[in-house]
Amino acid sequence: MVDEYPEEKPWQEYTKGGLEIILNAVPVVGGSTASALTMALSHRLNKRRDAWFRDLAQIVEELGERLDAFEPEQLADNDAFMDAVVAATRIVDRTSKEEKIHLLRNAVLNAAMPSAPDADLQQVYFGIIDELTVTHLHLLVLLNDPPGWFEAHPDLQRPTFAFSSNRTQLIEAAMPHLATAGGEVTAKFYAALERAGLVGAPLGGMMTENGAWQAATTPFGKNFLVFLGDPLLGEPS
Repeated sequence: MVDEYPEEKPWQEYTKGGLEIILNAVPVVGGSTASALTMALSHRLNKRRDAWFRDLAQIVEELGERLDAFEPEQLADNDAFMDAVVAATRIVDRTSKEEKIHLLRNAVLNAAMPSAPDADLQQVYFGIIDELTVTHLHLLVLLNDPPGWFEAHPDLQRPTFAFSSNRTQLIEAAMPHLATAGGEVTAKFYAALERAGLVGAPLGGMMTENGAWQAATTPFGKNFLVFLGDPLLGEPS
């Protein structure tokens, strides 16, 4: 650890305990070059974790000030919250994507809320977050509310359907980098969401224009997005 948390409170010390549990995850190997690399990687990993815990502590403090039903001091007795912190921190170790880290922070905060999902379901959610990339998560947000996606991204041109439409056209208009990669890549990203039970509508096949604009997410997928949403704002966008 590099710096101490300012004005630490019991719940902050408990949160830091989650970091200490996994602090020694990087193995030490032999040889001067390998040892130097291990030390450098360990230092970098510790800095990433330290930043993660600082940000989490600050947001928990803010939630405690803004939400009457949220009491940070009680988190030290919340086993589900501790499980969420450890699960999320392990994922943070494996990603440099700030957007994914931001969503993990939201998930941990939602795990601490009075309306939090069942502890076992939370762990299922974290397993899915670990498997999905930022592109998967963007695609899920799009499929949950296609019109809302284009409203939130006014720089994108809405697709113009002729006599029939399909979701591939919609996705590639909404996420141009997938269009550049080709339909097979789009299908692979979509298939991953299907396997996770997050979407239930088919990707291919002709449909009406109205059908293409309808949500493709399952109830499980919608609840997953709520778990990733900012507790002060709602679902991620």
